[in-house]
Amino acid sequence: MKERRQASKSTVFYQLYIVNIIIIVLFICMIAAVCSVYSTRLILKSMTTFNETMLEEKRQSMDERVRQLDETVYLILGDRNVFNLIMTSEAYNGRPMALLNIIRHFQNVCSNNSLIKGIELVDLQRGISVTEKAKTTVQSDGLQVDFSSKSFFMIREEEGEQKLELIQRLEPIQGEKIVYLILTVDLAAFTDNILMGNESGMVRSCLMADEGGIVIGGDRSQEEVDEHLKIQEAAAEQFESRGRRFMLYKKKSELSNLAMGTVQDYTYLTKESSQVRRRIIMVSLLVIGAASVIIYGFALYFYRPLKRLGSKLAIMAVQDKPDMVKNEYMLIENVVKELQTDKEYGLPSVVRDSVGKLVTEVFDQERFEHLKRLLRQNMDFVWYVLIVVECDNEEDRRQAQAAWQELIAREEMVDGLLAGLTQTRLVGIFNTDLSYEDFLEMAKEQKQELEECQGILCTCCVSQEFQNPENMSLIYSATLRTLEKTFFKGKNTLIHENAPAAEFKHECYKKETQKQLNRLVREGKEEEALETLHGLTKDLSVKATDIQYTRLLYFQICSNLIENVLELGCQMPKEYSERAVFQRIFKARDLMELEQVSEKILMACVEKFRRKDQAYSPNVEKAIGYIMSNYEKDLSLDDVAGSVFLSSGYLSIIFKEETGYTVLEYITYIRMQKAKELILQAPALKVKDIAERLGYNNVQSFIRYFKKYYGETPMAFRKKSGYGG
Repeated sequence: MKERRQASKSTVFYQLYIVNIIIIVLFICMIAAVCSVYSTRLILKSMTTFNETMLEEKRQSMDERVRQLDETVYLILGDRNVFNLIMTSEAYNGRPMALLNIIRHFQNVCSNNSLIKGIELVDLQRGISVTEKAKTTVQSDGLQVDFSSKSFFMIREEEGEQKLELIQRLEPIQGEKIVYLILTVDLAAFTDNILMGNESGMVRSCLMADEGGIVIGGDRSQEEVDEHLKIQEAAAEQFESRGRRFMLYKKKSELSNLAMGTVQDYTYLTKESSQVRRRIIMVSLLVIGAASVIIYGFALYFYRPLKRLGSKLAIMAVQDKPDMVKNEYMLIENVVKELQTDKEYGLPSVVRDSVGKLVTEVFDQERFEHLKRLLRQNMDFVWYVLIVVECDNEEDRRQAQAAWQELIAREEMVDGLLAGLTQTRLVGIFNTDLSYEDFLEMAKEQKQELEECQGILCTCCVSQEFQNPENMSLIYSATLRTLEKTFFKGKNTLIHENAPAAEFKHECYKKETQKQLNRLVREGKEEEALETLHGLTKDLSVKATDIQYTRLLYFQICSNLIENVLELGCQMPKEYSERAVFQRIFKARDLMELEQVSEKILMACVEKFRRKDQAYSPNVEKAIGYIMSNYEKDLSLDDVAGSVFLSSGYLSIIFKEETGYTVLEYITYIRMQKAKELILQAPALKVKDIAERLGYNNVQSFIRYFKKYYGETPMAFRKKSGYGG
């Protein structure tokens, strides 16, 4: 009996088994190939991304140190006119001690910057070089270099030691006299925590300049790799040298002619990849053997119910062509074909596809006639009307479709074709002799019945009536545009083509409505302002036709209200920034949502105006007065709290609640306002003097706060405003 069952198997079973084995073998081989080829790339890509990120952070640190050096140069040359006078005066040429005193003064200015080791002043016209130790003679062509960078660095090697110098080219007399200010930079301090590297030597970094050599962090690499790194422009680049593989990275400074370079040796990755390939192949051979046995058992297990199914379906096969049925698989295929030839079985998809083509593509009369015969619809009335129904889900759409089909069946003067084009959209092609008004009334009753009897909420859009069905695609496009008016009318409504909407007068909005809203908000009349906004919404729901322009109107209303608040010196939360308001307005799905967003902003503005009109409490007024009188001192929260005889915690709470600032934030705010006035109104004052007047003991702290407030350093701000030297 067992042998008979084995013999009854068709060759298809063994063919499938062999095919499965081949597929498994190919799949495993493909995995082995992919792993061996792409593992190195994936690991290298991850390492490259990590190193590029690290190098970018290092580059930013380097630029910050360059910025510190630039600030020091600005401090050194704080009084440019005096410097130019000294360097052009012949009296100083014969007074070495005077020049030495100048250098020592410069050195005192640089004493706060740990990056600077020494300072040198070179006058090529006089042929002298002055340091803090001595005055020497130099050749006239010693520093004849042309550069346009803001900061120009040179890397030199003297007596086996590398030096990093920042050179500032100065012209006391335009086009006639050139002086170089040279700052010797502490190389160890400048490159501290900037150069990358590890103990294995696989990753190491260097510092490069346009002129001069390379400062290496660690052991020197091969000369060929170094030369390739010098000519590399930027980003990451692969390079092979003497059988080894390197990844070269380069990041240029944004403020100077320096660049960060990194070399990564990834030769070991290729060796590891070869070992992975061998291991995968060995494991694959074992897996293939085990998989062959498992697949055979599963194939036999699934084949038996398939054989029984084939025996039961044998009676449905074609009796007069027995030679066509060679095995159970072909038998099942023939049965499926028999089922597919049944027209009722394929009817829903045929109707959906045909109706979709009629309303979205060029009208096909033959397809239209076929649908009429298939659905037994005469469609010989005068007028055609399209209806588009939008539901919340597929189940509601099906129930709505069944209800409209019942309407077609019971109404003698209405024929139609219905199809669900999407999960939520139903499209109907109706043919009728009813007047347009009577048809609209019938559609309203049908929609009301759906809502009351079946609880289905849907949006119905009725097209205009037309006689020529060839215009069906154009009418459908116009109907979809009409459907967009749900933005104004609201969801779950019935929309139809009617008389053109009244024109909305934009100039009326600009001149009257906006002024009225601004006035009511300033006066704190919240209810009247909301009533005005509701009136505008009601007007737009009837007259407006352009959705994007309607959104723009509300954005202008909200922006104007917020602008008025900001003009009074009030602060608005981040959620009311111009960008945030723009995103919320243009994401609104309907007119009511637009109104809700505008209401919230309007009420926030009213509240800000009310708070502005209210005076501060006596304690907060005294605290503000104390800060205004003593902002140039080193104030703390305890100092201000002591001046009004309150605890620090309580003062912090009431001060923040009434002013919107913490006490320390308000002190900084006042200082920055005063700093701006001094920088613009007193160009002769140095940055260091301004910092001292405002109570900052450290000039770098003052520069950092100023840049945070105004986006640039005090000197840059002064130059930008036209007061720079």
